[in-house]
Amino acid sequence: MSEYDSPIIVNLPYGRYSLMDFDEAIRRTVDATGAIPHKSTLESHALHYVIGYPTVYIVYSTNQNRHNQHPTFTVYVGETNDIIQRTQQHLNADPKTRSDWLEVATATKTDEAAFHQYVIAHSRFNKSLTLDVENRLMHYMSSASSVTHLRNRRTNAQGDYFTSDQFDRIFTDIWLGLHRSDPELFPTEEIIHDSALFKASPFHKLNDEQKSAENGILDILSRRLNDSAAMNDAMNDRQRPTLIVISGAAGTGKTVLLSHLFYRINTELLVPEPAFASAADPEDDDDEIRMVSPAENRHKAYIVVNHKEQVTVYNQIATKLGLQKHEKAVVLKPTTFINRFSRQRAGGHGRGDVSTPEGKADIVLVDEAHLLKTQGDQGYSGKNQLWDILRRARIVVAVFDRDQILQSSQQWSQKDLDTIFTDQKDSVSSATGMPSHASTAFRHVSFGHDDGLPPLDMDVAHISFRHQFRIDASPSVIRWIEDFAHCRSIDAIELDDQGRDIHADSDQRPYEIRSFDSPHALVHAIRRKSMLASDGPDGQGLSRVLATYDWKYSSATANPDDPQGLWNVTLYKDGTGSWRATAPPDMEDKDVSQGHRRTSCVDHFAMPWNYQLKDPAPARGVNRHAAWAEKSYTIDEIGSTFTIQGFDLNYAGVIIGPSVQYRDGRIVINPHNSRNYLATNKRGGSQDFSVTNLRNELNVLLTRGVHGLYIFAVDRQLRDRLREILQPHLLG
Repeated sequence: MSEYDSPIIVNLPYGRYSLMDFDEAIRRTVDATGAIPHKSTLESHALHYVIGYPTVYIVYSTNQNRHNQHPTFTVYVGETNDIIQRTQQHLNADPKTRSDWLEVATATKTDEAAFHQYVIAHSRFNKSLTLDVENRLMHYMSSASSVTHLRNRRTNAQGDYFTSDQFDRIFTDIWLGLHRSDPELFPTEEIIHDSALFKASPFHKLNDEQKSAENGILDILSRRLNDSAAMNDAMNDRQRPTLIVISGAAGTGKTVLLSHLFYRINTELLVPEPAFASAADPEDDDDEIRMVSPAENRHKAYIVVNHKEQVTVYNQIATKLGLQKHEKAVVLKPTTFINRFSRQRAGGHGRGDVSTPEGKADIVLVDEAHLLKTQGDQGYSGKNQLWDILRRARIVVAVFDRDQILQSSQQWSQKDLDTIFTDQKDSVSSATGMPSHASTAFRHVSFGHDDGLPPLDMDVAHISFRHQFRIDASPSVIRWIEDFAHCRSIDAIELDDQGRDIHADSDQRPYEIRSFDSPHALVHAIRRKSMLASDGPDGQGLSRVLATYDWKYSSATANPDDPQGLWNVTLYKDGTGSWRATAPPDMEDKDVSQGHRRTSCVDHFAMPWNYQLKDPAPARGVNRHAAWAEKSYTIDEIGSTFTIQGFDLNYAGVIIGPSVQYRDGRIVINPHNSRNYLATNKRGGSQDFSVTNLRNELNVLLTRGVHGLYIFAVDRQLRDRLREILQPHLLG
C-alpha cells in the first residue's frame, strides 16, 4: 500500500478541460485535505494518474425539484484512456450525432459551469477495473432518488482480471470520497442498497448461469427479429409467436436477469447499424456508435408485469435510463398492453376489443408471469392474459414461478402447465446455456385448449434457474426455509455461523432465523433492524413486518370498529396463554392510539395493514414513486403479498396467522381462517385452489429476507415447534 493507493477525485466545470484546468483542480483538491508532507510531489503524481492513466468520469448538471426544493441531477457516466481527448469528443464531435451531448455542448458554450465533471483516478486503474467502476457507478446512481436522468449505453461488469480482488475495496473508497463531496448526488451505500431500484437495476453483475441464459436469449431474439425483418407484414402476422419461459424459485435472480435483458435489448439489439461512427476516438469503444432513442427504433420492446409496486419500479428505471420518454410508454400492466394492441372500440376510452388483436410488438418481457390472469374479471374481458399477449407479440420472454401463484384467477390447468413447461429433455438448462443451434431446443406446441380458446400455435423453450441469490445463507438454512415455505416439514436446523457472502457488495454475516413468543417482541426486533447500520449497533437497513392475509382488509371502506377507521392485524392473548387473531372483547379499554403507532397491553396487539397510514411527509416529484417498504412510515404498518412480492428486505418479520397450523408433525393449511377471498374463492364455482394459494402466500412471505427471518406464529403448536427447534440458537 503506497501513499498514492487512494482514489484521486477532482471536480471542475465541464467547459474547462485543458491540462492547466486539471492541474488547478488537483491543487484545489490537495489543498482541501490540509497540511500534507511532500505536497508538490503528491500533486504531480495525482496529475500523472488523472492525465496518463485510465479514468472514470461523471458529467452532471444540477436542477431543483420544484416540489421539495431538493437538488436533482442529470448524469452521464463513462470511462476513458484520455480524459482531455474524451471531453473534447463529447463537446465537439458527439453533438453532431447525439442529442444528449448536443444539450451539454449548447449549455456549456453559454456557461462553462452549466455542467460539471468528476474525474476519478487511481494508481491501480486498468481498463477492466475502470469498466467495473463505471458499471457499479451506473448501478448506484440509477438507484439514487436525486438522479432523474442517467446516460450511458452499456452494461460493463467484468469477469476475473489481475486486480479484480481489489475492486470492492477501491470502489468503496471512491464512493465514500464522492459522498463526502456531494451527499445529495452520492447518498450513503446503506441508502443505495435499500432502494427498490437498486435491487431491480439492470447493472447487477450476472453470474455464469444468468450470463449464459441472457446471451442465448439475445441470440434467439436477434435471429428471429432478422427473420421477421425479411418478411412482409402479411407473413409476419401469420408467423407463430415464440415463448421463452424462465422459471425458478423465489430469489433465484429471475427479475435481475429480466431487467438486465431489457436494458441490453433496448441499447444493443434494437439499435440499427450507425450511418457513421465518431472518428474522434476510434480505438476507444465507449461512444463510437450512434445511439437512438426507443422512439426511433424500427423494433420495439415492452415490459409487462401484473403487480402495482413492480410496475412503478420498472417505470422509474426505464424513464431514468431513457428507455422511454414518459411513464407507461413501454412499461405496462398486462391489461393495458392487451388493450393497446387491440382494435379500439368506438368511445371506448382506450379499452380495446380483446378478441381482435391489432398490430404486434416485437419483444415483450413479462415479469411475474405467474400473476397473469387465466380467467376474466371486471377489468379484463379475456380468458388468459398470456394467450392474449402472445397473439400480440412476435417474441415473449416470461418469468414464471408456479409456487408464487396466489389467486384462483391465476391458476393454470395441468395441461397448460405441461405445455408451457417443456419436458426436461427438451428444456434449455441455464447451467450449460442455450445450445449453439438454439431453435432445436424449441417445441412446437398448441396452447389455449383448456381455456376454451382457439388453439394458438407457438414455439416454446424453457430455462430453469436454481442458484439462490436473495437468501444470503448456507445451503442447509436455505433448504430449511424452502421446506417450511412449501409446507413440507419443520425439521431441526443447523443455523449459519458466518453466511455465504453471495453479494459482492455486502458484508459477510450469519443468517438469522428467530422465533418470537409475542408479536410485540417481533415488531420491536424488526424496528431495531430497520435502522441504517450507521444509526446503531443493531441497524441493518430495510426491514419490515409482514403477515399472512388472515385479518380483514378493505381498500374501499373504512373499518367501522376502529376509532381511526383503520384495518388492522389484531391479536390478543386469552387466559390460557393462546393468541387469538381478533380483538379482545374489552378492546375499548386496551387500545390506545398514539399517532401512527398502536400501543397496548402486553396481551393485546393492533397494527395497521399496508396502505392504511397517511404519509406524514408525502414525497412529490422524483421521490413520489417509492415502493411501499422504502417509505419510512411503513415501519408502523404490516405488509402483505400485495406490497412485498418481488421485493427484498434485509430482515423480514413474518406474523403467521391461524391459516397455517402444525398438527401431528405436519404443517397444515386451514383456508377457513384466511381472509384472502381471492385465494380461497372457488374457480368457476367448483375448483378449489385455496390450499395451494395459501401455501404459496406463505412461500412468498418467508423468502423475502436477505439476511434474516423473524417469525411469530399465532397457532400455538406451530409456535411451540419453532421454539423447540430454534431455542438453542436464539441470540437474544
